[in-house]
Amino acid sequence: MNASVETAPQPDMKISVRQVFGLDTDMECPAYSKGDEHVPDTDTDYVFDRDTTLAILAGFAHNRRVMISGYHGTGKSTHVEQVAARLNWPCVRVNLDSHVSRVDLVGKDAIVLQNGKQVTEFRDGILPWALQNNIALCFDEYDAGRPDVMFVIQRVLEVSGKLTLLDQRRVIRPHPSFRLAMIARRRSSSRRRPITARSRAATPSPRWSASRISRATPSSPAISRP
Repeated sequence: MNASVETAPQPDMKISVRQVFGLDTDMECPAYSKGDEHVPDTDTDYVFDRDTTLAILAGFAHNRRVMISGYHGTGKSTHVEQVAARLNWPCVRVNLDSHVSRVDLVGKDAIVLQNGKQVTEFRDGILPWALQNNIALCFDEYDAGRPDVMFVIQRVLEVSGKLTLLDQRRVIRPHPSFRLAMIARRRSSSRRRPITARSRAATPSPRWSASRISRATPSSPAISRP
């Protein structure tokens, strides 16, 4: 039994990256003319790093999974949120700390009242809900996730990856405007390494690709290309 994708809207316009982000490129990116309650607030003073911004925009424009790594406090998650804010794209941030379990992601049975009687009803977690909507889901602290949580996320890393809920006998297909970003800390003893950016297949399999950005410090002007 396949779960039908909810009728969440798809982007209805395109924006000029040059005009909106001030970057010297002719790239255009799909966006929404109107936002909703899940669109992050816009920080008008935010300064966008070129390579990081273009990689994130490629994820929105071409439905690529995006991974960003960098030191604590360099603005990795904020960067994704500020790009989404200017696209009016709903964005939800989930911190994968030790308190987030598989049940939190997938969902669980809950006791609800129906016609004055208590009945058990399955309530979707954040992942099935986001997967069926036009949500840019941002997994923060991706490298700190519990093994049972990471096995669930592994299923949706592919662009066309479907989420199977065995207990519910449901197969959830991703909404065309669902996007996924993963934020991880960079573990290194050196803080002088430059910013590096690349977009390539993350694994030998051609089924999905990722943009990976490593940010050393917020003020580092150096850029190294592989």
